[in-house]
Amino acid sequence: MMVRQQALVTLTCALLLLLCGAGCGLIGPPSIRGGRPAYNDALVATNSQQVLAMIVRMRYGEPSGLLAVSSITANIRIQVNAGAEFGIGTESSYQGNLVPLAAGFAYEENPTISYVPVHGERYMRQLLAPIPLDLTMLLLGSLCDSPQAIALLVRSINGMRNPDFLWTDSAEADPRFARLVELLAQLARQGRLTWGQESGSDSSFVLALTGAAGGLDPQLAQLFNLLGFAAPEDLDGVITLPVQLGIGSSAEPTIRLETRSLFDLFQIAAASVEVPKEHLESGAAHRLPPSGPLGRSIQIRRSKDRPDGAVAEVRHHGWWYSIDGTDTASKLTFWILESLISVRIADTVEHGKARPVLTVPVSR
Repeated sequence: MMVRQQALVTLTCALLLLLCGAGCGLIGPPSIRGGRPAYNDALVATNSQQVLAMIVRMRYGEPSGLLAVSSITANIRIQVNAGAEFGIGTESSYQGNLVPLAAGFAYEENPTISYVPVHGERYMRQLLAPIPLDLTMLLLGSLCDSPQAIALLVRSINGMRNPDFLWTDSAEADPRFARLVELLAQLARQGRLTWGQESGSDSSFVLALTGAAGGLDPQLAQLFNLLGFAAPEDLDGVITLPVQLGIGSSAEPTIRLETRSLFDLFQIAAASVEVPKEHLESGAAHRLPPSGPLGRSIQIRRSKDRPDGAVAEVRHHGWWYSIDGTDTASKLTFWILESLISVRIADTVEHGKARPVLTVPVSR
């Protein structure tokens, strides 16, 4: 009997050590490896859903709101227990009434997520104001080989219009603008174009062009002609053109950009939402005029069933609306929209720390 009890004690201790070791394996670095990607994936997915919902609700003329995640705190608790029961006296007095060995293991994670509502005058100004030149130049510099990026961010270049919508039957997009952005993209792909900032300057931006050696450069000559000023006689080497915010053309060799606002971009995206015909006829969804060239760069599809392989999807008025994961143009446009609104949200939250914070304990 004594030998049997000692064996049970030994086995209980061994099991307790094993459970403790398993618990220790879940905390520390392993908890970061398992938790951080999951939380990050959830943030990315919900940010995309929030932006897509804002676009869809704008098509329906409905108000929308944004919540910024200000903090995530995850508390982890691990509880391990083990026990054994031993009888005293004759075996007949306790046989069948004892649990020789018992063990338990509990893992509990309690995340607390804090949200900050995004609203107020500062957010409204950022939503309606044209995209600042420095942010525009950063995006153009990163996506300089994409005509889509230029068409998205810029409404006009040196008087060449890139309209948001074609409000009348006779309205047409300026074909010179399409040719201009294609030329800029071609030069970028050749490594001969850079959107940047002058060295030692905090506010002077330039478009740097590299001419072809050994004679006339037809691409640069056509580019200068579209911009509305004469090409320099020597198109060899590096040529820099100042970039400024402005409307119309300039007599000087300067690039004048009129940028869109975030509201403009979301309104154009909203026009691409495939709403049901009955929603248009009933007035539930807005009828919008045909969009300009930019409207072709994003398509938000609808379906009765939840779509597979979507970058983002939301359910609204009984339909699923989504960005198809195989639609490269739509994904790029949606990424730029989401990046821009994220910058605006972060800036608004940073300057509005005194606003109410909603803290939600997810579980207990």
